[in-house]
Amino acid sequence: MKKLSKFIVGIGVVLAMAGCSTSTQTETDSTSNVAFNEATTPHYDVVKRDAQAKVDGTLDEEVWENVPDISGGFHYPWEAIEAPFTEFKGYHDGTDFYFSFTVVDEDVLVDEDWKEDESTVDNEDRVELFFAGGAIDKPATDGMPLYYGLEIDPKGRVHDYSIEYYRHFDSEWNMEGLETAAVQTEDGYVVEGKVPLKSLEDLKLITNNVMRAGVYRAEFSTPAEGEETPVMQWISWVDPKTPGADYHVDSSFGEFRFLQ
Repeated sequence: MKKLSKFIVGIGVVLAMAGCSTSTQTETDSTSNVAFNEATTPHYDVVKRDAQAKVDGTLDEEVWENVPDISGGFHYPWEAIEAPFTEFKGYHDGTDFYFSFTVVDEDVLVDEDWKEDESTVDNEDRVELFFAGGAIDKPATDGMPLYYGLEIDPKGRVHDYSIEYYRHFDSEWNMEGLETAAVQTEDGYVVEGKVPLKSLEDLKLITNNVMRAGVYRAEFSTPAEGEETPVMQWISWVDPKTPGADYHVDSSFGEFRFLQ
């Protein structure tokens, strides 16, 4: 979800997910390696596994079978209709953060040509991950903190960028060491990827094993008769509670907790 002109419509359903919950804990256990979140911030536990998945979009390794998922939590925050199935999984092996999306989509929009500026993804189906080191809408001592976006299409192609609040994009930025792949299936598509933990740490995204993250899906459909613009719908893990579709607000983020 990028340019303002494209992403305001005109990335409530009860969260029911394995490995994703809410917490009312207000104190951090000083003996733990995990900094638990406060209040009702949704969180997802990124479990640790020894296996290294091959990034090919197939998800046929045994490791993926016992990684908790976010599935029932995805919804259309801005429409009172049921969202199509979207499943997200993530784990780490102490070196890399592995992630996957399994998407059910009866009308996959994907362009065969890929523009050098990565803007092809603007009119395609895709999944999206945002990463932030803290609140994205509050200035730090050295100014507004950057956060980072990955948009991955059904062919595994990526538009990655850094963002300064609000909606100042740098599409020349690239996530160091990112690998992605995707496979189109009979009922949708699968995306798989990995990011070195060092890349996330160098960007100061992980603090006490916790990283703020947004998990989204852009669900596009064939344009209506006589129209050129695809039908655009927006799916999110966390409901930002904004009047219009917008991922670029602090309230659209939850927390990834990297278990040790």
